[in-house]
Amino acid sequence: HYGQVLTRKFLMKEVWETEYMGDTRTLDVHICWVRKKIEEDPHRPQKLCTIRGVGYRFGM
Repeated sequence: HYGQVLTRKFLMKEVWETEYMGDTRTLDVHICWVRKKIEEDPHRPQKLCTIRGVGYRFGM
């Protein structure tokens, strides 16, 4: 899914096999952990970007 925007609902269903609960922070915490591993500066992500109101995009 390189370069494609993945919705929060899609990620919750594919990764945790559950329906998105709307206010859960589970996904946010895991995204933060991944960013700490792959980003030079996790506070200014270039590889795993938040697309506000939609989800996340993984790209270089």
